Amino acid sequence: MKKRHVQFFARYGVILLFAVTMLVPFFWMIITSFKDPVKVFERPMNWWVDSFDFSNYLKFFTDYDGWRYIWNTVRLCAINIVGVVVSNAIVAYAVAFMKFRYKKIIMVLLLITMMMPGTVTFFPQFIVYVKLGWYGTLMPLWVPAFLGNAYYIFLLRQYYLTIPQPILDAARVAGCGHFRLLWQIVVPMAKPVFIIMVLNTFISVWSDLFGPLIYILNEKDRTFPVLLSYMNSSYGNAGTLPSIMAGGILSAIPTLLVYFIGQKAMIKAYVFKSGDK
Repeated sequence: MKKRHVQFFARYGVILLFAVTMLVPFFWMIITSFKDPVKVFERPMNWWVDSFDFSNYLKFFTDYDGWRYIWNTVRLCAINIVGVVVSNAIVAYAVAFMKFRYKKIIMVLLLITMMMPGTVTFFPQFIVYVKLGWYGTLMPLWVPAFLGNAYYIFLLRQYYLTIPQPILDAARVAGCGHFRLLWQIVVPMAKPVFIIMVLNTFISVWSDLFGPLIYILNEKDRTFPVLLSYMNSSYGNAGTLPSIMAGGILSAIPTLLVYFIGQKAMIKAYVFKSGDK
């Protein structure tokens, strides 16, 4: 066997080993979600089920009111997506194409904020939200989306700068103002970056436990991850474990679908050239 064949099998053997290691717990979660609670911890462990019983999924929606928590999370995702797209598109256009004083200093400050960990900014943000009277409401979870994000501003700016200048000049000659140029020319040409923004925002908001756990006090406003955490801490035993696993599967399905649907857009957003437009 040739050396390159050995390297090929060794490389993919290692990849397969890591893939199996990562997929085994996920497979166990799927199987457990269909099990009878009595058979969850039986020995030897049964890696399959006699029949696929969806009663655990039904119990998740009836006993724990899962629909309400899912709707609260979907609503937050939609509001954050709108805020992220609108605010970052406008700010990135300004720092990419408009001329004003201290433009370079503003970009440096934006880059500095990207280097600051979330734990550093959390406490000042929390104090501000309390002073504004937002604590205990949903506002800390969606208002920041309308104030811009340093990472997305920088990513959009770099993508905007690859748009051929003659196209922008022709639009200006045709009478396009800044907003018309932005929404009719620049945004459509930067579609891959906006797709990645939408996907990343959805995934981060959908799976966010920390923010809702800190700021939401009203039970009817709590989100899907908070429900799963509550179920695990309050009812985490063999009798309720299949329902918890059912909730975990339902939580994972949207993020997996988003990834598989948008992976091509993700690649195009991060690897781009001016000739691609």
